[in-house]
This record gives sequence, structure tokens and C-alpha cells, in this order.
Amino acid sequence: MPPRRAPGAPIDCEIRPATVRDLSDIVEIWGELALHHAGLDRAFAPSRRWREEYRQFIGGLIGRDDALAVVAAFGGDLVGFGVGRISLLPAFFEHRRRGYVHDVVTREAYRRRGVGRSLADALLAWMDESGVSTVELTVAINNPGATAFWSRLGFVAYMQHFKRDIG
Repeated sequence: MPPRRAPGAPIDCEIRPATVRDLSDIVEIWGELALHHAGLDRAFAPSRRWREEYRQFIGGLIGRDDALAVVAAFGGDLVGFGVGRISLLPAFFEHRRRGYVHDVVTREAYRRRGVGRSLADALLAWMDESGVSTVELTVAINNPGATAFWSRLGFVAYMQHFKRDIG
């Protein structure tokens, strides 16, 4: 495991809902995450059309009642974003409203400065206000930095995802 980078000075960034004007920056930032994940496992390799596809994915979530995309702005630039959704599980579950964090991504230069935590806090507050009692997310098993980040925010592992390449 690479040594953990020392945190920089915390920054006071603005966290706000994403708009369609933010899509280009969001896609660019997601590209950093996609390249990182592709290095962890080939299952994460982005498609040739990933820019258009991710732009369409995020654009389709903006303004929906069951989704929230937030951005972190600092010095006039977007330095991170987060995406969460709320789903309703089948009636055979006692706690049916379930939150899911799709992405929380911070540009490399702004990591370990409180941006990711601020983005996650905004998503969790929205989910809490929406009546969600359980929030889930997935973390790549080969990504100890992300595992440590989410653990510091109180998340615990309770399931394991398995995969098998067959083709």
C-alpha cells in the first residue's frame, strides 16, 4: 500500500447542487476516477464513449426528486462532485427507503483537505432529510484510500461483492 499523503490545509469550498453548466467539469473529474479505477481492475475500464455516456448519466439525474448531484467549488473552479440516489426496496423489507452513494470524487490536488467529506456530508444530509435510514456504497477492494475514507465517515462493510470473468 502506498504511503498515505499528508493532509493539506482544509479549504472552505462551496457545496451546491450541480447544474447542467457543471456537466463538462463533472465528466472531466470523473475521468480521473475512471483512470484510477481502471488501474485497479479491468472491470472498471471505461468504454470508448465514456465521456458522452457519463455526461448523459449525470445529466439525467439533475433535477430528479430521487437523486442529488452536488459539486464543490473553490476559487471559481469545480474541485469535486458527489452523486447519490434514493431507491425504494420491495415491501418485504422493514426499512424500504435506501440511499446509495454513486460517486464522491475530488481532484487530486484537493484531496485530504475536507472536500470529499463536505460532499459526502451534503449527500448524507439530503438522504436523512428524505427519510432514508440506511445508506450504501461500494468501494473497490484494491482501493484502501477509499475504504479508509468511508470508514472514517462511519460506514462499515456488511456485504461482499464477488465477480468472475468468464469471457
